[in-house]
Amino acid sequence: MVLGESDFRHHMESHLKPFRDVLSGVFFVTIGLQLDGAQILSAPLTVLAWLAVLVPVKIVLNTLALRATRLSALDAWRTGIALGHGGEFALLLLGMVLQQHLIPATVVQPMLVALVLSMALAPLLIRHHDVLARFLSRTGGVIQPPQAEEVEIAAQTARYRDHVIVCGAGELGLSVSEILRHAGVAHLLLEADAQKVEAARAAGASVFHGDASRPDTLLAAGLTHAHMVVLTFAHAQQALRIAQAIAERRPALTLWVSCRITTAADAFRAMPNVRVYQQSFAAAIGLAEQVMSTLGMSTELIEGHISAMRRRLDSSRFPGSSSS
Repeated sequence: MVLGESDFRHHMESHLKPFRDVLSGVFFVTIGLQLDGAQILSAPLTVLAWLAVLVPVKIVLNTLALRATRLSALDAWRTGIALGHGGEFALLLLGMVLQQHLIPATVVQPMLVALVLSMALAPLLIRHHDVLARFLSRTGGVIQPPQAEEVEIAAQTARYRDHVIVCGAGELGLSVSEILRHAGVAHLLLEADAQKVEAARAAGASVFHGDASRPDTLLAAGLTHAHMVVLTFAHAQQALRIAQAIAERRPALTLWVSCRITTAADAFRAMPNVRVYQQSFAAAIGLAEQVMSTLGMSTELIEGHISAMRRRLDSSRFPGSSSS
């Protein structure tokens, strides 16, 4: 624990990772050997009953615990649904109960199978947790209070008009923010990771701590008065969810999205008023420009080649879009 808080933690993680993976494999293999998959055919109703009890009860308990910490109803349901599946600790407990014959196998085996099936449902719960959370949080008729960071953002950006909202304080987002600041462009930077916020503020950047995937956070940042939104997230699914939320509230607002994957870029281009900045092409153009400059080519000739490449990318591979 002492070393884990030191500068050597990264070296420890790299050295311990193979042992962690081996032990995880041994654990799941051990549990798998005790699992009787035939219970799905011999006692399907019992398995489904345990599954129908486990997932909803765990979701409700998670949500109630999070609500007790004064988290908003929507976020509490989101987290509760994402964590609604069974976990490794429950597998360990049931495996020990089965091994020690504390409860008859006819009772434990359906529970164990239901637990494994709930873990198989985890990707679906996580994928659709936002839609389910919105539905469940609205059925209760609970007015969701704004989070503390949203109140702070709204108070500090109340006078912002025609500004740019930059979402994500990673390396790319910080660079964009610094350039806009030097250019005198009114903007604000949103970041959900507290460590990144602290690091960005230490570097002199003006960063607001807020989750851009929450529509209320974007509204607190002045979405209704913003001139443009820039998404610099590495995860395309998160950026796509935010883009859809913005399109619902301000369909005419210009949205720039930084994207690395071509398939994700195609999904963004299908949305109105969304312009894609594909990092791989931008890096290739920038590198080619440096190479040509090193070879002694004139500035005019380099700009001509770069402009021609941008036009070819826009017209051939990505019709109807703006790429850099």
